[in-house]
Amino acid sequence: MLALFAARPARLLGSRSFTTAHSPRRENIGILKAYGKPVATIFLWSALTYMSLQAIWNTLYFDEIKLETEAKIDDLHAELKRLEHSYSLLKTAPASRRFLATEIDATAEAKPEKRVRKDFTQRLNNGPGFGDFVSSPSAPLTPAQAMEKAQSKAAKARLPRWLKTDIPVGKEVSRIRKTLRELNLHTVCEEARCPNMGECWGGGKHGTATATIMIMGDTCTRGCRFCSVKTSKTPGALDASEPQNVARALAAWGLDYVVLTSVDRDDLPDFGSAHFAETVRSIREQAPQMMIECLTPDFLGRPDLIEPVAQSGLDVYAHNIETVEGLQRSVRDHRANYKQSMFVLEHVKRTKPTLLTKSSIMLGVGETDAEVMQTMRDLRTAGVDIVTLGQYMRPTKRHMKVHEYVTPEKFAHWEKVGNELGFIYTASGPLVRSSYKAGEFFISEILRKRASASNMRNVAASVAEGRSKSDSTIQA
Repeated sequence: MLALFAARPARLLGSRSFTTAHSPRRENIGILKAYGKPVATIFLWSALTYMSLQAIWNTLYFDEIKLETEAKIDDLHAELKRLEHSYSLLKTAPASRRFLATEIDATAEAKPEKRVRKDFTQRLNNGPGFGDFVSSPSAPLTPAQAMEKAQSKAAKARLPRWLKTDIPVGKEVSRIRKTLRELNLHTVCEEARCPNMGECWGGGKHGTATATIMIMGDTCTRGCRFCSVKTSKTPGALDASEPQNVARALAAWGLDYVVLTSVDRDDLPDFGSAHFAETVRSIREQAPQMMIECLTPDFLGRPDLIEPVAQSGLDVYAHNIETVEGLQRSVRDHRANYKQSMFVLEHVKRTKPTLLTKSSIMLGVGETDAEVMQTMRDLRTAGVDIVTLGQYMRPTKRHMKVHEYVTPEKFAHWEKVGNELGFIYTASGPLVRSSYKAGEFFISEILRKRASASNMRNVAASVAEGRSKSDSTIQA
């Protein structure tokens, strides 16, 4: 083919001479006619050759890949067989064989098969029937056994006889309750469900009518486990007219002794200290003869909030320790504690030494005699003059349970201990509360004697001053 191609140009060149007079277009057409077929033939054979070589190469390449893939598959089959063999050896191995540092327990039971609904239905059909529930498996109780069982249940459900009181009724109780509703006032007697409400509001055997007014609302910001007062993080705003309303109501009742207490108001900047002091001053203005006791919160132990109440004109400053030191966290709110309450009582005594201080302890919440004794000693060391001890009574089932009902004999023992420790007055009994009626009568007598002694000293000083003036005049 190459020889033919090499010979033809000489022949063509010999038959036609190329001069500048010829047309370029005709020259190109001549060349195409002369060389077109051989060139096309060359390109066609080249393409066929390339495609053949490519097909041969692809065949060889894919055959090699196929061989490699088959080799890998064979390796995987061999590995799988090896693993199956190892697993069969592991299943048939003796119990002493170790696996992952743990011996295989040959006595271990096989994994139970998955339960199906058929098994459940079968067991349900074979289970107890209706007759098994309505019939008693044992012999019926004798009359004596039935009576003993009923008495044991009644003993668990009912309060001891010494904790039973009469329902508070009477004209005086109704009159006080009506006035409270008209002036939108609250009493801790009602909120805490005090068992002594009838005796206190009615005057009792001593004829000293008393009441415990709860100011700053009926919702507390703390949640002690023994208290039935409502709780909330955001109680309502204070009633600005409450101090005057309280003073007006107490003056109208003609009470001899009043106890002011309050809920905790941790939501207020001063925790209600100024409101407390203002209420005391209002009562003193409208009923100067009335004796006032204030049962206050702890004000988080801040002296600048304790002092305004202590210097507001009250007669008795009370703050309850509630329980022994070891039970504080389980009985009181987490913001109250033993040392903080002791500091409040100590600081009141330092602020005004002539002021009577008072505290109260609940019994029956799990304390020991040693803990009660230590608490009474700590109160006396803090300068507390009056202490009361009473039985904790569960307000509702949502509150903490009563650990035990302390007997009257035990309360009499603690009263004796309190007198021996040097308290001016110790009120100890199952129904005694921090604002106890009989205790208020005794305290009022103490205050009257102090007032009389103070008046006598003032009269004696006036007489002595008058005599000295007359003597000096005579001498002159």
